[in-house]
Amino acid sequence: MSLTRRRLVLSSTTLGALALAGRATAETARFPDRPITLIDPFAAGSNTDYFSRALGDELARLLGQPVIVDNRSGSGGALGAEAVARAKPDGYVLGLASVSTLVSNPAVNKSLRYDPLKDFAPVTTLVTLPSATVVPANSPIKSLPDLIKAARARPEAVSFASPGAGSAGHVLLEQFAHLAGVKFLHVPYRGSGAILNDLFGGQIEVASDNIPSLLPHIRSGRLRALAVRDVKRVSLLPEVPTFKELGFETISQPLWFGLVAPAATPRDVVKRLNEATLQAIRTPSFIQKTEAVAGTCTPSTPEQFQALIAQWLESFKKTVQVANITV
Repeated sequence: MSLTRRRLVLSSTTLGALALAGRATAETARFPDRPITLIDPFAAGSNTDYFSRALGDELARLLGQPVIVDNRSGSGGALGAEAVARAKPDGYVLGLASVSTLVSNPAVNKSLRYDPLKDFAPVTTLVTLPSATVVPANSPIKSLPDLIKAARARPEAVSFASPGAGSAGHVLLEQFAHLAGVKFLHVPYRGSGAILNDLFGGQIEVASDNIPSLLPHIRSGRLRALAVRDVKRVSLLPEVPTFKELGFETISQPLWFGLVAPAATPRDVVKRLNEATLQAIRTPSFIQKTEAVAGTCTPSTPEQFQALIAQWLESFKKTVQVANITV
């Protein structure tokens, strides 16, 4: 190829790249110009659903476009997370991320079709949320020591529900059982609503879930809380001890939810989403809804969220190995 022709080809290639970059920049500048879908990996009425809808309302107002919550439950949140990972990376499909989807499921399930560190663009953490271990009010189990005693008397027979195999609830249940030296009959569900129905109906004996779905029933007296998972007692349930107080400090951390986009989402779009989301979770309305269920708003940068995911993933992988957790 002659020097002149080579220069023409290079010039054409450069102009094409510049044109594409210019078009991408223009599209980013208009973002968003159509509705956004927020995929929630758990069922409607679940704990994630509580926050995804609160967040969607605030983002719609701030971004000037509808935010449609799409509940895609199953496999401990893995189905919804995979849908986010496989979506077009343009900022119009987002995911409500949780410890279950980005940490516990990847730590347990080797056949997952997404990588929590490579297939997502973290936007920000949203909230931390305590959870509680509960039994029906008519249960003979009155305390966490009573639960341990019952499990020792009936090995692998005391039924204990979680929001799904590989979910954070599942891993933390198995970690608690390992530390206590007992074994439960693990019963996985697709969401909080089904757990509560069977708990009230007597089909299962014990459950652990985040506070939003449990709080009304604890307050009404239908459920008895044995312990809460948080670094300190929950202000809305001051009479309930923490796991730390009862000798289980390593499982006392509250869980978190966050917002993610597909990997390769343009950095400018991620930045725009981060800025809008930080505004959203600082609004009086969102803060009030969060505090009403004992949650805490936890804004972050994308980089801080990525570091948090990596840190928890490493910790859960060690737990899975030590407790020999499988799905």
